[in-house]
Amino acid sequence: MAERPDLNDTTTARLAAESRRARTEEPEVARAYDNLVDRLIKSGAGANAPKAGDILPHFALPDDEGRLVNLADLVSAGPVVVSMNRGHWCSYCRIELEGLQEIHEDVREVGGSIVAITPDRQAYARKLKTRCNLKFPVLSDIDNVFAMSLGLAVWCGDEIRALYKMAGLDLSESQGNDGWLIPIPATFVLERGGRIRVRYVNPDFRERMTLAEILRAIN
Repeated sequence: MAERPDLNDTTTARLAAESRRARTEEPEVARAYDNLVDRLIKSGAGANAPKAGDILPHFALPDDEGRLVNLADLVSAGPVVVSMNRGHWCSYCRIELEGLQEIHEDVREVGGSIVAITPDRQAYARKLKTRCNLKFPVLSDIDNVFAMSLGLAVWCGDEIRALYKMAGLDLSESQGNDGWLIPIPATFVLERGGRIRVRYVNPDFRERMTLAEILRAIN
């Protein structure tokens, strides 16, 4: 499959535009996000996540229709892109997932698949899939169990929780628990069999792996 230059910077450009919009229209939230990212970086959050060459831990998670999806089945069929996301409410995650949808057919052409994982309950996972018009599964990682196994689950903090509640966003409702934990977004490109070929883990959730990098890794 040839590289698609039209996709090289699509997701990156849209993420940057969303960050600029937030700083202009929601400065208090933007500052809170800066504080959260600074805290996560200083604490080394995500540093122990699986690395290239590791086998990604197994999961069996329900999709947005309640069907159980096993990683073992996915990687036995071909390479897999696993996208860890914060939730249906995260504009940055929606941008990333819409970008992955753009390359969905390219991944399928080489026998691969894409799967998104979020701590949202099934109804909210379905809402995310519908809103982004995704043709790949959105799985529910209830109580962030899988994210914790990867070393990616972090507490959002009092500042973020207060701002979200003021905006009418209650993670205890969408996640079904009162932990207010969110995963550090991450992308893992797996070879057939489950070994990680490349991965992207960044405590700054406003930045994501580019589509071009994913396409290069999946080939």
